Amino acid sequence: MRLVDQFDPILMKKCEPFNFDEPVVDPYELSDELQKIRAEGGGIGLAAPQVGINTQVLVIGMGDFKTEGVSDYNQVFFNPNILSMGEETMYMVEGCLSYPGLFVKVKRPKSMVMEWWTEEDTRCEETFDGMTSRILQHEVDHLNGITFVKRAERYHLEKARKDLKLQKRLRKRQDNTTISA
Repeated sequence: MRLVDQFDPILMKKCEPFNFDEPVVDPYELSDELQKIRAEGGGIGLAAPQVGINTQVLVIGMGDFKTEGVSDYNQVFFNPNILSMGEETMYMVEGCLSYPGLFVKVKRPKSMVMEWWTEEDTRCEETFDGMTSRILQHEVDHLNGITFVKRAERYHLEKARKDLKLQKRLRKRQDNTTISA
């Protein structure tokens, strides 16, 4: 398994539900591999389609990041389904392992109620808020073929793309200066 880039068609389509009776991959192996790739990429969330697997599974984990209201443990969610969203919304800057270096301001609800299944096929339901809610919404979007650039307002997306271009230019200049010095 490896990360796919932003142009991979799997990121644009709704994923199939994870079938516990005939799994595409053992649920524990899939969970472990997704967590490994997430951590290696420095991410706080990862969905199965981001590694080319067409199934509804996502993982979260904070690693070295410690933020109030955020789970500091690794967790996996099979067939997650957002049952309701809070009315209060908030803008925050989001990044994505499939869009390296692009950071876009996105407006999302602050809280939500979600159901999902564990590796053992046990149903769970919980209310999430703050950063955990945002991470889960971002990853559930991936399972539905929606990327964070589709959620961004045009102004914020254009600004983020300009910032990324500028960063790349500056990095290239620094590399050239370092080489000739």
